[in-house]
Amino acid sequence: MSRFGQRSVALAADARGFVVRSVRSLAALPEELPRHALVGGLAVMVRLYEAHRATTDFDEVTEAREVAIDLLVSRGAERTANGVLLAERGVRLDLMDAETDVATLVALAASDLDEEERRALQLAFVCRYALETAVSTDIIVLEGDEVAARVAIPVAVAGSLVAMKLHAAVAPDRPPPKAAGDAYDAYRLIRAWGPSVVAADLSRAPVPMLHATIDQLRCVFDEEVDRTAHRLRSASVPGIAAVDVDDLLATSSVAELLEAFAAEDGAGGGSPAGR
Repeated sequence: MSRFGQRSVALAADARGFVVRSVRSLAALPEELPRHALVGGLAVMVRLYEAHRATTDFDEVTEAREVAIDLLVSRGAERTANGVLLAERGVRLDLMDAETDVATLVALAASDLDEEERRALQLAFVCRYALETAVSTDIIVLEGDEVAARVAIPVAVAGSLVAMKLHAAVAPDRPPPKAAGDAYDAYRLIRAWGPSVVAADLSRAPVPMLHATIDQLRCVFDEEVDRTAHRLRSASVPGIAAVDVDDLLATSSVAELLEAFAAEDGAGGGSPAGR
């Protein structure tokens, strides 16, 4: 049995019904969609076993973004800048590109890239890795004793979500409240699963991706931890103000664990399945 038990997760419905609508929307997605996996805030809730933050949208990575969008639009969805609006349920689905395979991305990492190109490459890495390591999960939303919504779908594992959230948290154009939410999600995932599990989730990631994730971990939870703590105190997410600098510093130990996997002589550059 895996650490996900029977790979079923039960969530209590939020008062405004956002989680129910999102999960029902996932259940209604066409079977013909290209390979995809749930990431973002809803995936964080699934991995924390708690609908801690209401949201009117959800995110997926897909290996054929334009094909997926065209298919959804043909079924009645409205195209948006980042994906589609599922108007009948009042939720947005943002689709992130995970088309490029890991070997190609590793080859690109050897190029002479500027900062913007390195950020784009890291985004491609974390999206593809999340897709390749996602675990099929049965998400059940409960209203009292009744099942209000249910879907079986690949969901990114905790470590992949941490890497994605950290990448978003350090984006230079990320609004401070959103960056605080990203850092808080990464912190809660590390605290819930433990540094060792999060590091194990990322153990098969390609070396260039690991180096960037290690740098981002140290930036958010060590080198700029005071700034992170200030952003958390300024945010309006329930429970976020209780997190102090010492709490954040403790999560930076993931970086030390990842160093072993990032050693060039032990990592290689193939797909996660082949490491």
